[in-house]
Amino acid sequence: MREVLALRKFERIYRELLVRSLSKASLVRQEEVASRCGVSLGLVNKTVKKLEAAMAVEPTRSGVRVLSPARLLNLWATERDLRKDVWQSFRLDPVAQVEKSLPKEALVTAFSGWRAASGRMPSDYDRVYFYVTDAERFDLWLRFRKRNVRKANPNVFALRVEDEHLVRTSARGIVCVPQIYVDIYSIDGPEAAPFLLDIARQYPSLSVWRA
Repeated sequence: MREVLALRKFERIYRELLVRSLSKASLVRQEEVASRCGVSLGLVNKTVKKLEAAMAVEPTRSGVRVLSPARLLNLWATERDLRKDVWQSFRLDPVAQVEKSLPKEALVTAFSGWRAASGRMPSDYDRVYFYVTDAERFDLWLRFRKRNVRKANPNVFALRVEDEHLVRTSARGIVCVPQIYVDIYSIDGPEAAPFLLDIARQYPSLSVWRA
């Protein structure tokens, strides 16, 4: 359990640095990262050293500079294991209707997240992933659809994590772009590659070919 919590905290730091990078912030103070992520300054410094060794960031006296968002993102992607966050999974068709009817507290990610954020769908997909931020409202939503829910061959994946930073970096019911990317990478499957490529095209700084 401690391992999982530690990984969660590392992920918050990765997310914060990437969100700052996408907003064109040149430097961010370690103390500010620790405060926003709800982690210790020691953990931030340890993470920065790891990212410095990967040539993703540069620590300075004034703060941390992200040298290569792509390297940072892809390091996170290789460490991400979305399966650990799956709280409930089931089958409910059609996928398009599930997306439209999700409770407003849900935060969509992966394929649905990129489609909602960009209006683009580089490949067909048949799975929905979202983070549950209010378990009671989700249970109520699911109860009204109980007759149509099936257990076999799930296509709806409700994720549950205790991560206020994830909520704060989300907007309009969609997680941030770096989170969308690493979640798709972790899910994999034939539809993953077109989505990852499309994200990299829309955000060139996240493309590993420019790292």
